[in-house]
Order: sequence, then C-alpha cells, then structure tokens
Amino acid sequence: MLDTAVLLIIFNRPHTTRRVLEAIRQAQPRQLFVAADGPRVDHPDDEEKCKLTRAVVDEMVDWQCDVHRNYADENMGCGPRPVTAITWFFENVERGIILEDDCVPHPTFFRFCEELLEYYKDNERVMHIGGNNFQYGRKRGNASYYFSTFTHNWGWATWRRAWKLFDFEIVPPETRSHIWDFQWLKAVRRNNGLAITPNVNLVSNIGFDESGTHTGGSSHYAGMPTYFMSFPLTHPIIIQRDHAADRFTDYTFFRGAMNLTQRWKLQINDAMTHVKRVLLAR
Repeated sequence: MLDTAVLLIIFNRPHTTRRVLEAIRQAQPRQLFVAADGPRVDHPDDEEKCKLTRAVVDEMVDWQCDVHRNYADENMGCGPRPVTAITWFFENVERGIILEDDCVPHPTFFRFCEELLEYYKDNERVMHIGGNNFQYGRKRGNASYYFSTFTHNWGWATWRRAWKLFDFEIVPPETRSHIWDFQWLKAVRRNNGLAITPNVNLVSNIGFDESGTHTGGSSHYAGMPTYFMSFPLTHPIIIQRDHAADRFTDYTFFRGAMNLTQRWKLQINDAMTHVKRVLLAR
C-alpha cells in the first residue's frame, strides 16, 4: 500500500475519472482525499454528470482506505475549486500527491513522488515534484530527474510548507475563476524554488475532448505515452535549474513554436530513446 496521501479533484467526467481511479486503486493509498466541484447552473447536464462522477468514487474505492470527501453543492469554478481542495488537503496532511480527473499516472509515478517527498522534505527550495516530461526523449543530466522552474501539474506532489507560499490573489479578480496553476508557478519562482521533472513522462492527460474546460480542443500533448521509472532513483549531484531543458520547454510547450510534423518526429524519437534505454539496461 501507498503511505503517501492522494488528493483526487473531480467534476463532471465519469469516464476519465474512472481511468484515473483505476491507477490510484492499483497504488492503494492508505488515505484518499476526494474534492468535487458542483454543477454549473447554465449546464443542464451537469447535475447528472456530477452525480455519476461521484458514484464512480463510491464504486471503485474497494481497498482498505480512509476516504475523505469535500463535495461542493454549487459550482466554484476551475480556479477556486482546485485551490480550496488543495488547501483542505494540506490542512490534513504534511505532504501528498495531487491528481485531477483527467491525469492518468504510470504505476511508478506514485513511488517516484513518495520517495522524493521524503528525500527533500527539509529542503525548502524544492517546492514541486512533477510527473510530466515534455523533452521528447532528451535526458537532462545523468540522474532520474532534473530541476526546473516550470511547475507542470498534470499529476504532481508537494508539501504543506510549500503550499503555504501560494497566493491565489496575485492575478486580477476576473481571472481567478479560471486559473490557479499560474499563481503556483509564480509562488515557486518568487521564492527561488525549484520543481522536479522526471526524465521520462509519468502522467498522461486524457482530457483533451469536448468535455474539458481548458483542454477542449486537440493538442500535441494529449494522451502522451507514459514510461517506467527505474529504481533506485539516481539523484542530481547539484541542486540547480537545468537552463537548457527550460529553454526547450518554453520553446515547445509554452510558445507553441513547433509545427505538427516536428512534434511527431520528437514523439517518435522519445519512444525510440526509451526502447534503447530498456534494451541497454538488460
């Protein structure tokens, strides 16, 4: 069983929630926190979809587990609901893993987070442990992970000590109903913090469809494959940002500067690189 607590944030997508919960079920955390947003008044189907999504939790949590629920009666929005959920989570635990209802982790993601939450528990500069890798097969350094200032949050982990530095109100009020991850990125950078990025992708976002709020269209990052993280973990010798990796992420992920053909080639390269690593490790 997994000793580290897990927070699952859900809304109105029973089909994706089921897949994420199946991955959580395999890990069998001793404590599972579930936070749900409520139905939107201008979406008649939301009430039934929210009910079905919550029913998935009741159905699938069949292992020995303390389940804590925080369900909103009304819709709070995709900014305030994650923030209140994460704050509630860290009012109850010192450290934990956070997944949203469309982020499916590889089985090794949980051990990766658990070991690093313990390893860096007293290092206040390390604020975020991510599950995503958008380097397309480029291994950064000789360790199992590298340090970045980008806080990818399609599956991540952190500590209460780090979340205390989060400030939801650094963006204008009209924007807060829509975003929270930008404020988290700013909290890490404002405090000279670092985010851990695995050298293989450990979480796949399956939510790029018409049911997504921010992921309603197609994307080159939709459903990216996940890979096995090897153990024991190899730690970087020096705790410092990998500037080359961050420049690459900024260029490809945030600026959208690469065309479709280039990204497909990089995805193929990523898969081939992983196969080579597996063969060499035998």
